[in-house]
Amino acid sequence: MSSASLIEKCCLIANPAAGNPTQYLVEQAFERGGFDWRFMTFEVEPAGLGDAMRGTRALGFHGVKVGEPFYTSVAEFIDEQTEAAQKSGSINCITANGDRLVGDNTEAAAFLALVRQQIDPVGRPVTVLGSGRMARVIAMALAGAGSTPITIASRNATTGQQLVETVQQQSSAAAEYLPLGAGIVRPETALLVNATSIGSTTSEAKMPLDIESLGPKLVVAETAFNTARTWLTAQAAQKGCRIIDGLSLYVEQTAHALKNWTGTMPDTVAMREAAEEFLGV
Repeated sequence: MSSASLIEKCCLIANPAAGNPTQYLVEQAFERGGFDWRFMTFEVEPAGLGDAMRGTRALGFHGVKVGEPFYTSVAEFIDEQTEAAQKSGSINCITANGDRLVGDNTEAAAFLALVRQQIDPVGRPVTVLGSGRMARVIAMALAGAGSTPITIASRNATTGQQLVETVQQQSSAAAEYLPLGAGIVRPETALLVNATSIGSTTSEAKMPLDIESLGPKLVVAETAFNTARTWLTAQAAQKGCRIIDGLSLYVEQTAHALKNWTGTMPDTVAMREAAEEFLGV
């Protein structure tokens, strides 16, 4: 950690890093919060991750925001992990605590904060679409918050069943796997989360879902943050569902990272406006 007489530094490490709005959001938040801190963006080749992390340690960076493809591989170069990082199997935020680097996952807490603005997740049935990194973050967060049963619906049966087993082994939630397709959103489902890559590259990409199964009692959450609306959220809005868009999740998890670093929760409304400005949405 840097000396108190020096300006604090934080950064993003990702590949690719071009077009990532994190620096713009964080700098806006620093300015609004009265923090004379600096934020930098570094595009790092996978083979150079160890050197990059040793560099942030040697140069006294106070915080590191972790992006693709380093969410799991960065664990090798830090000193400890929070419970959220361990359960999610994913690190997206690192904070210097003295000489130690502590890895955390702020996506889980951010997602739950947004869900709780809509419903109490305790005892509520949820369906998570996907079985990759983000699906595990969300499934484990919901399981820890008391949601049950948790249905994992994905195109890959092997990874889908593995995630079901992880939920069952690390929580008291009931869980099951279903192939991604029609019939996965049951009448009792309270929350539907798209944690697949569908929608991340093309916002109009259609999901293999029965749209008629969506209704006003359902909360629909999206994880694609590069647009304010995807095909799924557009369809869900037409059916009267309450929506949590991916941009809100991105802003919230970045705000939680800032809280880790500064001890203060930033203005997420202002951060959302900055994100929309940067992305042109």
